[in-house]
Amino acid sequence: MIHRARVPCTSHPAAGYLAKWGQAMTLSIGGAACPAQGVFEYNRSFDVEAFASKYRGVTRLSLKAGAVLFAQGEAADCMFYLQAGRIQVSIVSNHGKEAILGVVEPGDFCGEGCLLGRIRIATAACIADSAVVRIERTAIVSAVRYDTQFAEFFLVYALTTIIRLRESLISQHFDSSEKRLARVLLLLANYGKEGAQDNVIKNVDQEALAQMIGTTRSRVNHFMNKFRRLGYIDYNGTIVVKPALLDAVLRESPLTAPEAA
Repeated sequence: MIHRARVPCTSHPAAGYLAKWGQAMTLSIGGAACPAQGVFEYNRSFDVEAFASKYRGVTRLSLKAGAVLFAQGEAADCMFYLQAGRIQVSIVSNHGKEAILGVVEPGDFCGEGCLLGRIRIATAACIADSAVVRIERTAIVSAVRYDTQFAEFFLVYALTTIIRLRESLISQHFDSSEKRLARVLLLLANYGKEGAQDNVIKNVDQEALAQMIGTTRSRVNHFMNKFRRLGYIDYNGTIVVKPALLDAVLRESPLTAPEAA
């Protein structure tokens, strides 16, 4: 999910954690609303060094594609922050049916359920070579409990996650599978994300896309061929998403051929 906002509140103590990207919010500071310049944003560039020096409990990992960060059913004693690469989060039902819950992009956390001290409800595995930071639960709990800056930062992150899940649920109920696929492709291609270098999707196949949007692989194949025919994507192993797909989704109309200039 993509949110963009300004961060003029550089004098606010939370400004070190919050910059560049996010959902604009005004938070209550010490019982009083932050003034006009207190509108700030969630920072995807989490300062790992600053956190590690203050709270410890940080381990940097270089993982190959296929490496598992945590497995469904394990005890949740840490969370992870992705600096580079891509992580897929999936779940298996009691009947053995697998579903992909989402893909974690650089600058996002995963495994936040450890804060509740529960077992893992899903499995997280790298689908590309990745640089990952493991953060122990005790360090996160200490930061949230004793550091107002970090508590505010993490609150905004949690709220953006809730909003993303709500939007996904709404889309699942009201959008066609074709439009859900278009939205997922835009998300995976980082459209609108500040600092994105390209709009290429790697390491995601049609079966994974089908699980993400709740349809069959054959339907995804049909829509992918249609999108390629309409000039929305180039597709040959990797997927290149073109701006025309974003225009089609924003029109909130059936996905048809783009109008001639």
